[in-house]
Amino acid sequence: MAYVIACLMASLSFLLNKALLKTVGPRAIVSFSPAVEEALKTLPAYYLSADILATHVTFGLLEAVHDWLPKRKSSDKAALFSLIGHTLFGLATIAALWLADSIWMAVAAGFACHLAWNAAVVTFYAPREGSGGQ
Repeated sequence: MAYVIACLMASLSFLLNKALLKTVGPRAIVSFSPAVEEALKTLPAYYLSADILATHVTFGLLEAVHDWLPKRKSSDKAALFSLIGHTLFGLATIAALWLADSIWMAVAAGFACHLAWNAAVVTFYAPREGSGGQ
């Protein structure tokens, strides 16, 4: 069940993130997108009694493939960051669920980790203005 949820939610997330990027712009990456993704991965897995960590890891693998396929200079790094990041978000989510016994606190923990992760990745690895995209 976790794999089905991850596939469906990755597809929905792709569509929603595309719409967010179009309407909000690049700021969506460090604002709305983490909230959307964490809710989409965690809530269906929880309410359908699926493995939350497997859902997160599978989602991360699907996102990694999506990041890797364009074969840009940064594709390998982006794919690796996707897989590692979503695995960490899943671990944070299940740890918070275990500690707080609240799905909402678990989603919030995953969101906070995802937000911090995206902010760090954008800060350290995004092309800078005037750098020629390097």
